[in-house]
Amino acid sequence: MSLRGASDGSPGAGRRRLAAVLAPVASMAIACALAFVGPAPARAQAAAPEIGFQCTSRQLAWRSLCPDGYLFFYAGESLVDQAWQERDFARLDALYAAWCTGAERFPDGRWKLMTYGNALEKAFGLWNRWVRDFERLGDWRRERPDSAAVSFAEATYWYAYAWRARGKGVIGSMDKADEDLYKDRLARAKAALDSAPATAEACPAPHALRLTLLTEEGAAEAELQAAFQRAVRAGKQYHSIWLAMARHHEPGRGGSAEAYERFAREAAAATRDFEGMGMYARLYGLVPRPRDMPASGGAAAAMPAWEALNAGYADLMQRYPSSIHNLGKYLGVACRSGDSALYRRLRRQIEGYEASADMAVPVLSCDRRHGYERPSKGS
Repeated sequence: MSLRGASDGSPGAGRRRLAAVLAPVASMAIACALAFVGPAPARAQAAAPEIGFQCTSRQLAWRSLCPDGYLFFYAGESLVDQAWQERDFARLDALYAAWCTGAERFPDGRWKLMTYGNALEKAFGLWNRWVRDFERLGDWRRERPDSAAVSFAEATYWYAYAWRARGKGVIGSMDKADEDLYKDRLARAKAALDSAPATAEACPAPHALRLTLLTEEGAAEAELQAAFQRAVRAGKQYHSIWLAMARHHEPGRGGSAEAYERFAREAAAATRDFEGMGMYARLYGLVPRPRDMPASGGAAAAMPAWEALNAGYADLMQRYPSSIHNLGKYLGVACRSGDSALYRRLRRQIEGYEASADMAVPVLSCDRRHGYERPSKGS
């Protein structure tokens, strides 16, 4: 393997990036101090199977629903990050193989597999050790030449490194050198996926990443559709495949609001057996812009349709009742609707977990809008 244009960055820049990333992590650690994160004991699951995962305090001996965000980190990303930092390539391969099956999922229904690439991408970008990380990938490949995970990891590396070159720039407005570097690294990411052993085809994660790379490159519709169909065959229930393809239909990426709506409806129909309208809600959860949400008395043609969103989130809550993530998304959508009764009902359910709710709108503003009064202490 060869590497061109790599840089480890300045120590000062690294410290600033580290501080920015660790600040929210520190807040989360304080909020979840001395807490276990994991599945509920068998006895608790038998008595209340809807509980799913729990957070448990060693000192206070209490258990409660564990916010999905904690689980994404403690039961997903941190496992991959630890193995990567410790150069435990066998563990990285084992996690990848286990999670590629889809047997292990989070309370909101998504696969643990989605955190694998997320963890590596964050590690590459956080420490800014591009040369050393590339060398470590080479060590992994030499130590375990049949690894399917290392090809995915290398593709993730090049994708993260491409965005390092692009920054916040928009294609067409970037410096030519940066744009060329960005495109070259995207091509290297695709080459890494192409170098994977035949066994890698069965895992849906590389397929979802390929769709992302093709969208970034502005690939032809025919090529994208062929890659999408191949991805669906590899793992139809892997949400990231549908989410990645949805990005292709966003207005800012050459699509349109109408094209996005059409794909969301098609996705809901195609996933009826295991997701249904919940997939419609998930796809619009990618673009939670309040101005796009229908309000009370809004035009019937507004997209996304409130009736469809409401049905989608209600379906998700029925399928995954222990997910704080899904509940928070639903609450945010209800806030922007005119259904105050629904908002207040959902708001009572998430009481105490407001900090973990991914609402995209301030919860206190929503409370005032819909006349929600928090229960007094001790009531």
